[in-house]
Amino acid sequence: MYLTEKLLSNTFTRMVALYLCLVMPVLFVSWYDSEVHFNILSLGFLRLFLLLCVGYFIAYLSGLCRLFTFERYGHAVLVVAWLFASIIGMCVFLFYGLSIPWTDALFASVSGLTTTGAEVFQDLSLLPRSFLFFRMWLQFIGGLGIIMMAVIALGASTGQSKQIDLPGPVVSYSQKKPKLSDMGPYLWFLYIVATLVCMVCLKLLGLSWFECIAESLSIISTGGYALHNAGIAYYHSEGVQIIVLLFMLFSSFNFLLHYQFFFLRESVGYFKNSELRCYLSLCVVTVLACVCANFISGWVVHWSFLDLVFTIVSLFSSSGFIIKPLTDLPLSFSFLLIIIGLIGGCSASTSGGIKVIRLQFGFQEIKQAFQLLIHPRVVQSSPAIQVGLTGSSSEYQMILLRGFLISYVFFFALSVLVLLGFGLDFSDAYFAVCACLSNTGVFYSANGLTYASLSEAAKLWLVLTMLVGRIEILAFCVILSPQYWMER
Repeated sequence: MYLTEKLLSNTFTRMVALYLCLVMPVLFVSWYDSEVHFNILSLGFLRLFLLLCVGYFIAYLSGLCRLFTFERYGHAVLVVAWLFASIIGMCVFLFYGLSIPWTDALFASVSGLTTTGAEVFQDLSLLPRSFLFFRMWLQFIGGLGIIMMAVIALGASTGQSKQIDLPGPVVSYSQKKPKLSDMGPYLWFLYIVATLVCMVCLKLLGLSWFECIAESLSIISTGGYALHNAGIAYYHSEGVQIIVLLFMLFSSFNFLLHYQFFFLRESVGYFKNSELRCYLSLCVVTVLACVCANFISGWVVHWSFLDLVFTIVSLFSSSGFIIKPLTDLPLSFSFLLIIIGLIGGCSASTSGGIKVIRLQFGFQEIKQAFQLLIHPRVVQSSPAIQVGLTGSSSEYQMILLRGFLISYVFFFALSVLVLLGFGLDFSDAYFAVCACLSNTGVFYSANGLTYASLSEAAKLWLVLTMLVGRIEILAFCVILSPQYWMER
């Protein structure tokens, strides 16, 4: 059944709230710094707001906005919300009048919102401070997609609150079984508090307040954008590296476990969750493997132990903060780091990638296949149950996991093929897809290629790749299906 007129007006209110949430902080920073761009920004924001109002009421009068008020259109609303915010971000970049191509503006906007951190601007020192801040602010907004969903979607009363926009399978491991719609405000609160704590820690290490605020927005969202061309290495501080490392780990954990610990007073989740144990084990094993490789062959002798751990955690969490360039390392070692970026962090975190729980599921499938070859009549439990997806929905989750893994591989191969058609060589195409689909943003290129030097067509395809990596490919596949629309 369709929503009431009051609910439609509430949708417009949420759209306005999202718009103000995106533009007001950057306007404040521009005003505070007395930038010459302030008047241009103000006029541009006003024009865009009026345009959005006109567009909404045209859609309202024509009945188009009712298309997404049906309860089962959650996936369509999710994709439209991300596209809506991406276009607004692109417009803000263009308002500065810095002769930025619209493709670069769209690329930067999507890279920020998806927390990919793929940098398309070559020299950050030439950009206004409010411009730099806006990049980090976009990452903060997009870090927990639940925030964007809560602002622009139709709310809990529509029944779409179950379409929580956290990447990966969203499963609560608490015995109290809280509803996802009830956890939303608490996750938002926890996200803000973690950012504030990170700000204070960085301030105690000597950073300016602007650097503390902007860098914290990127760190907590595992985004990867930085204020300086050298990134985190600009500060030349091991203390800063340690703080960034700890908060990257915090944000790459399942946020529902944080909720369980801080609000439900259940600490067992951290210890009993198999995905978290597997994630930490992978980090430790990768560090030990790299240390052993260094001891045997001297691969990374010029890297300190902290630099090594920092880089591994940065890529596992899909943050993409790089202290030293990966091109200084042998190709085999750099390839390993890029692969762990594809794995990503835990489900329901701010990290990108495939997610550890899906990796566990894949290994369980392989294990059961081996067992069937040895004992064809053996009775086995569901792989979904074995990785922690218990309950009556385990079969449903198993189908989704298989569908995701297959479609992920297919889209990865398709993206490499498309970039090859746009003139990239195989290694550049492969690593560009790895960087954008995993939302790490770390582009390894032995040829010195950067995102800024890519063609417009390649940038637009990578924009799509970043969105697919963040929203996850099944949502895109669903809304592209005619059956999805015809049956509603």
